[in-house]
Amino acid sequence: MKFYLQTFIVILVCCLIAYFVHDWYVDNPAISPLRIYLFLGLATFLTVSALKFTHAYVPDKLGYAFLAAIFIKCGAALVLFPELIAEDPALSKRQLLGFIAPYFIFLFVEVGIVIKWLNKN
Repeated sequence: MKFYLQTFIVILVCCLIAYFVHDWYVDNPAISPLRIYLFLGLATFLTVSALKFTHAYVPDKLGYAFLAAIFIKCGAALVLFPELIAEDPALSKRQLLGFIAPYFIFLFVEVGIVIKWLNKN
């Protein structure tokens, strides 16, 4: 339980910092930063929690679980943010980067949490 609370706090702090920096830096975003960081924070927490659960039962399949979680997260992003794949791209490159950059930042946060956790074991 301690792991999940620590993970939640780390992800929450990352979300808050990234949200305020993003909101301060980007003028008139096409996709609300609040929607972006709620999605990324929740997806990151669920991914790390699923990996912890998987490791408890089948530790040798952790890589497959991580890969599956990343694909599910990517699919969820495309479903929840349809403007990313619209036929008539209404997003400029800068607005698209406003989603892609946080997505990869949170991917690195996931990897960092998992690596730190695996090194303790």
